[in-house]
Amino acid sequence: MALTNMQLEQYRRDGFIIVPDVYTAAEMREALEAMERIFYGKTFAEHLADLDASSGATAGVKDGFHEGGHGRAQFATGVDALDRLIENDNYLDIFEQCLGTDRIAYCNAHLFMRSGPTDKRHAAHPWEGYHIDHDTNTFLPPSARVGLYDYVNSGVYLHDVEDDGAPMHVIPGSHTLLAEMLPRWFEEGSASGRGSFPDIREITEFAKPIPTVAKAGSALFYSSYLVHAAVPFANKRRQRALWTLSCCRADASSSTKYSNVYRFGERDTWIPFCNRTSPRVRALFGWPRSGDPYYTPQTLDLLRRWWPDMDLAPYRGA
Repeated sequence: MALTNMQLEQYRRDGFIIVPDVYTAAEMREALEAMERIFYGKTFAEHLADLDASSGATAGVKDGFHEGGHGRAQFATGVDALDRLIENDNYLDIFEQCLGTDRIAYCNAHLFMRSGPTDKRHAAHPWEGYHIDHDTNTFLPPSARVGLYDYVNSGVYLHDVEDDGAPMHVIPGSHTLLAEMLPRWFEEGSASGRGSFPDIREITEFAKPIPTVAKAGSALFYSSYLVHAAVPFANKRRQRALWTLSCCRADASSSTKYSNVYRFGERDTWIPFCNRTSPRVRALFGWPRSGDPYYTPQTLDLLRRWWPDMDLAPYRGA
């Protein structure tokens, strides 16, 4: 199952694509049951019944990002019905097409559960909460070379996700705007942090957000530069269960991967060290060397904002 030229062009233009029927209905049923038991210790239907019987009490339930209350949510989970999803050759072929290479590298994979009765992973208003995921797996800010220094996120739909089931909302084409526009948006105050957008109504360049609704067995692929947001459940009796995987190009994996020293638990020590050490030492940990095509006026400006305590002169003078 390769992407058609039209589908690949859609991915490059919009920054995302939803591909149906990547997995079978039987695979999804088995994976969903396994994922529910990791998060609830039972099926979602049984979980809802227990909530109804206990007037909505949620003690002992963990749903959200990397948190399985009754098992491991980070890959590998140790559950074959979930772990073998990574062995789908068609699925991996699509990653390769999106990244433009037959040599891709693993960034991370995990179970992402949102449960309607307890979910709080959304902003208060529909124009808030938009962001990019890029900072999760790499210490580099966005580059104009989309497809090289970004990575591809994917979510496999273990069940149908409809409008009332909190589908992720994405802004088509936003992935191509960041390298050029982020410096101005930072100055204007319409962007903050390392790629958050407090109020997308202030950014006229953005297209209208659209929901990523899809049927079970589909897979969503999107650039780590794509601006997106979580939305609340219109129907609190639903859940959203995704098996997720992120991959990058192998030739960019030294600077773009979850298993590098930039992972969350090590940032408190890594960031000060990286700020003060030499370019040669940074290169040991995957930082692009002076003269790398990554360094353009736009990315250097963003580096100044990402790493305000770093001496960037060696990279400007290359």
